[in-house]
Amino acid sequence: MTNTTTPGPLPPPPRAGHGCLWGCLTAALIALAAVVGGFSYLGWYVGGGFKDDPGLHMAMARVNADPTARAILGDGIAIAGVSGTAFSDDLAAGKRSDYVVRLKGSRGEGTLAVTIVTRGGARRITALTLTGPDGSRYDLDHPAQAPPDAI
Repeated sequence: MTNTTTPGPLPPPPRAGHGCLWGCLTAALIALAAVVGGFSYLGWYVGGGFKDDPGLHMAMARVNADPTARAILGDGIAIAGVSGTAFSDDLAAGKRSDYVVRLKGSRGEGTLAVTIVTRGGARRITALTLTGPDGSRYDLDHPAQAPPDAI
């Protein structure tokens, strides 16, 4: 004996659509917007946004008051641009900001490497190294002490 049953209703035919086209395009547009936004912010910061950074203001006040920096770069030392930045945040050590900026004074140009640690709202410069036009490096945060036998 053969069993002849009628099949149930057939499923509807697959919907004609765009497949994954719209999903892939949406994901690509979101990724593109994130990249463009990141580069736009970086361009603004390097192009002039760094001028509002209170840590760099503090570092530049120290550089302009330092006799070694003024002897090397002259008067009116100002930031000409940012070569590099790095930021890290640690609950125990606080926020650390590292900058390498190009400086320009009345006598020449140089670079300044600055490390600023912020803990509990207080900023402290932990490293301030000036590289002069001739490539010589000067530690402005810890100036060389005269030897004990010096006059």
